[in-house]
Amino acid sequence: MYVLAFLVIILVLPIKEPAPMITVQQQLKNKVADWSSSKTTSDGALKVPSKQEFAVNNIQMNMTKDAVEEKLGSAQRVTSNEYGTNWHTYYSDDYRGFVMISYIDEKVNALYSNQNVISSKSKIKYGTPKETVRERIGKPITDKQKGNVKFDVQDDEFDNFHKDKIYTTAFYDKHENNNLTALLQVSEKMENRLQQQYGAPSEGLAQSFELQNFDLVNAERVQHELEPLKYSSSISDTARKHSEDMAKHNYFDHNNLSGNTPFDRMEADGHDFNAAGENLAYGQTSSIYAHQGLMNSLGHRKNILKKEFDTLGVGVDFNKDRQPYWTENYTG
Repeated sequence: MYVLAFLVIILVLPIKEPAPMITVQQQLKNKVADWSSSKTTSDGALKVPSKQEFAVNNIQMNMTKDAVEEKLGSAQRVTSNEYGTNWHTYYSDDYRGFVMISYIDEKVNALYSNQNVISSKSKIKYGTPKETVRERIGKPITDKQKGNVKFDVQDDEFDNFHKDKIYTTAFYDKHENNNLTALLQVSEKMENRLQQQYGAPSEGLAQSFELQNFDLVNAERVQHELEPLKYSSSISDTARKHSEDMAKHNYFDHNNLSGNTPFDRMEADGHDFNAAGENLAYGQTSSIYAHQGLMNSLGHRKNILKKEFDTLGVGVDFNKDRQPYWTENYTG
């Protein structure tokens, strides 16, 4: 089980609008959402993959690193992951064309994106309804077996499929009619590197999860036509101290055991803000699953997509059971 929590404060008073205006605004929002989901954030045209069921920004599983970087250029960031390999993160022009790729022996063995850069032989793309994905791909699996242990992978927010020695996770946005919002592919070879539910905790993995979540938030904002956030090392320090405190003392709350709120902690560390918010996550296996879970929780989603915010700090730590705690602190 994993847990999410959020807190937000905006120093603007809401104004209740008449019903006709709300209806007009909702119609406009729906049109914008339709336009946004059909608009690719990649510079090049998406092509139907020739070798695999799916491609992400025209990258397919088993492609060589040289071939990837001939298309995408050098990675913007390289971070560790729970499999004991690295995520190479590629994007251009303020997080457009965002894709994360992990290699084994210089070949693609995992890839992910939460932007409209998904193409497939079955005509599945960003925004495809959950029912259609299942009709075209087949019945989702219910568990993954590693050695003598089975791990339950059933969830109403995503489906797992296993075909051609590839695990494919289709993530759905329950606030957008359960449409496809992200895709993760992991080879059997990569998946079998992780024989436990969680990766081995380390300072390097914690720092990598922090930077990955920062990138994931910005990729999400760009997909929704918002400006990316600036990274703050000092706010990350504040967020990290709260994750460390929760992991050490076995609690999960915005208020620490001394009763200090997120805003108390940020102010005590000298951070000035007109608006601030905090997202918490606990127990997810990776930064990807943490982010997707946050996006499916309305309060967290509002923080991630709030236009008033311009800065983000992320802090991660692990408890004695290897479970990660995420704290995201937003300011504006």
